[in-house]
Amino acid sequence: MLALYQDEQETLYQHIQGVCSGGNLPVTGIPKYSSEDTTLATLDSHGNKVMVAVPKDADISIDVAGLHYNPRYWKDPLSFMPSRFLDKDWPRDAFLPFSAGARACLGRKFFETEGIAILTMLVSRYKIEVKDELQFVGETFEQRKERILASRPGLTLT
Repeated sequence: MLALYQDEQETLYQHIQGVCSGGNLPVTGIPKYSSEDTTLATLDSHGNKVMVAVPKDADISIDVAGLHYNPRYWKDPLSFMPSRFLDKDWPRDAFLPFSAGARACLGRKFFETEGIAILTMLVSRYKIEVKDELQFVGETFEQRKERILASRPGLTLT
């Protein structure tokens, strides 16, 4: 993403320079179960409050991707805007990349430390770019983004 969004990369680079003078599979759902009969308050697609009965021992799954892309919590949720996390009031309960609670990812603090260190070293030493290739001359930004982010099953061996 940084290769596509050069302005975001530059913002990150400038931040790293100002501060420093001189990697798991994504979670798609969090399984839970109801330990007692309860009700959950939510909103339907029209914004009306709805009460949902949840019986004891019911299986529940929190859709993490649905939460991360929900416009109720995120302004323009499909846009790549790392700066949204700089706001002191960003919705922390609506961002669960490491799950939450007693069974949250044990590696969270390790990643937060190592991931930031690695990203800092890379961005401070290199400019990440998408290589220009003749067969893609003339493609728009949106076409390039779609091509780069396209998911393809398989394994590349070299």
